[in-house]
Amino acid sequence: MKLKIILSILVVIITTSPLYSQVQTIYVSTKGNDRFSGGEKRPLQSLNSAILKAQQFTDSVRIVLKPGEHRTTSSIVVKQGSWTSLEIVGEDGAKVSGDIVVKPSMIKSVKDRSIYDRLQPQVRDKIKVIDFAKAGVNLHDIHSVGFGRPSDVAWSELVVDNKQLRMARWPNDDMVLIGDIIVSGDKKDKAEGRLPVFKFNETQPLTWKNDGNMWIAGYFGHGYADDMIKIKDINHADTTMHPNDFTIYQFFTGADFRRWYALNVIEEIDLEGEYVLDAKNGKLYFYPPAKKIAEIRLTSLAEPVFSVENCKNVTIKNLVIENSRGIGVYMESSVNVVVDGCVLRNLGSVGISIGKGTSTPNKSSVNPHSMECGGELQSRMLGDIMGSIYENASLNRLAGRDCGIKNSYIYNTGSGGVSLGGGDRKTLTRADNFVENCLITNYNRIEKSYRPGIWIDGVGCRVSKCDIYDAPSMAILFHGNDHVIEYCNISNVCKDVDDQGAIYYGRDPSERGHQIRYNYFKYLSPRHRVTATYHDDGACGSEVYGNIYYRAGSMPVLIGGGMDHNYHGNIFIESPAAIQLDNRLTHWGKSMVAPNGIFDVRLRDVKHNEAPYSDAYPELVNYWNESPANPKRNTFHGNLFYKIGAVVRGQASCGEFWNNWETNENPGFVDVNDPLKGFTSDAAVFKHIKGFKEIDYKNIGSTLEHYKVLK
Repeated sequence: MKLKIILSILVVIITTSPLYSQVQTIYVSTKGNDRFSGGEKRPLQSLNSAILKAQQFTDSVRIVLKPGEHRTTSSIVVKQGSWTSLEIVGEDGAKVSGDIVVKPSMIKSVKDRSIYDRLQPQVRDKIKVIDFAKAGVNLHDIHSVGFGRPSDVAWSELVVDNKQLRMARWPNDDMVLIGDIIVSGDKKDKAEGRLPVFKFNETQPLTWKNDGNMWIAGYFGHGYADDMIKIKDINHADTTMHPNDFTIYQFFTGADFRRWYALNVIEEIDLEGEYVLDAKNGKLYFYPPAKKIAEIRLTSLAEPVFSVENCKNVTIKNLVIENSRGIGVYMESSVNVVVDGCVLRNLGSVGISIGKGTSTPNKSSVNPHSMECGGELQSRMLGDIMGSIYENASLNRLAGRDCGIKNSYIYNTGSGGVSLGGGDRKTLTRADNFVENCLITNYNRIEKSYRPGIWIDGVGCRVSKCDIYDAPSMAILFHGNDHVIEYCNISNVCKDVDDQGAIYYGRDPSERGHQIRYNYFKYLSPRHRVTATYHDDGACGSEVYGNIYYRAGSMPVLIGGGMDHNYHGNIFIESPAAIQLDNRLTHWGKSMVAPNGIFDVRLRDVKHNEAPYSDAYPELVNYWNESPANPKRNTFHGNLFYKIGAVVRGQASCGEFWNNWETNENPGFVDVNDPLKGFTSDAAVFKHIKGFKEIDYKNIGSTLEHYKVLK
């Protein structure tokens, strides 16, 4: 009897305690009604109504989206309510999208002879057209994209059975060399208004009729800078191409990576899943798949699908977030906001943006480009954030803390996977924002370079256990301090570029304290200057250990003039060279270390010789007193080099080497073709490298199933 009384008292104490929180549940169904109560049998219809209702409660709130396609014509905005926590969770793959439905009756065969006759004979009767103007639907037109341009929302795109269609292009899966340059479009040409002109060497463009909708893209000058511009005219008589705009730099020739391809050409719809957009006339032409189509959607929403602002303790879970022209989930000034177990796909921008973007008002010129012209902070966009951080390296994006994404798929996005901001560089305040156990692939559908799988800025962010693969450019690009990149499986990135790295940062010696550890880099192309870990233009202060570099580019490691890098316990397998070192700051890069140069400006900005920088990085205090143009304290020890053409290329004197082993004989791998199986217990590597330790191979990479990205 006494025990029952005690238990009853405990129940009363617990349930009346402020630590005890009852969960209030609100249901949302596509078949619901916003005048209903929100109960399971009387669900609401819209998620926005459910969020408003949630703000009435002081307990934890759970919003359950019933299965179905939940469409929105504006951003679903979550702001702090009275609730202690909010969970938005989907049942059985509930979808939230920014698209509109294309009715089957809108799909017609091509009857316009001026279009029909331009189609390739073998596909003419297979191509379909949708007249959106006739249906009263506005199409958003194509715009220039590329390195140095602001990252904008995408144009209208078609999604057929969950797969985004591809803009018709030639060549289908390649690029062709730029021919002779007639007008380069350099600074003088820009000043005098002479648009670029170049010759093409192929016969295929002679079959095209320029109708004002054709574009070209590629790497016109530098191999790290893609661009996409409209074509004004094609001169068949002298085989010249006349762009309608200037490219970011200018047109060059003479290097294998200087190539171009054509886009949105009606004559080049020759593969299933290709389309051409004629926004001026409100029409979209496409080559449907052979199998019966279940559903067609048109991307419409330009705002983020979700915008979580000034919130605490919000979870978005088990949702498919898709088919939008903009960002999937946007966060700012929030604490403990987590996207968990979601699929983010077919988006025009990034899947997730944690932190504000920036916008330069009335910017219409590409000179200077946005890498030299950052704007003011703006919510719910990316814009020219890259240029803003280049100009103001300590910019605080107001990204909050303890926010992130985990256990999620991000694929088929337009301009990157995750934009991960957080922390304050002036005070070295950590954000602890994160990307964890995610699969990120095919994230450069529209914007090709410097739009990585994960962009990081600020202080104290973490990327862990992610699979990042299949991209023309970088996997991870970062700025800031004290970031951790660990246990990631990175493959088949930097496929098209020259002079880039799978993981990349540079041009600021105050950006220190990074750890790059236990990652697996594989199958990076050796075709151009491609590396796995790239410390560019005087980058300093990283610790890189326990990584596997397997056929990881032409030079898996590149340290371009920086100092204080510590490489240890890494495994290099089958590359032309392992490490590239140089002293570029003593010659062509000397302006960077000149008085009032970019390094001087950036070091003064964070007061590098005062606390907290002097405490966190004592070696930085004497940066200017140690002849910074000469690299120093770059150490390489305890590393294995197996079947490497040259361990060091460039200036070996820029590094210090000890306790490493170079061999062409099997050092003891269980399977030389699968280094993740590790070494045998009696492997020779343990004898030749003192203190060599096995890596936690099983923890590398995402635990998610890859087949889901095909669904």
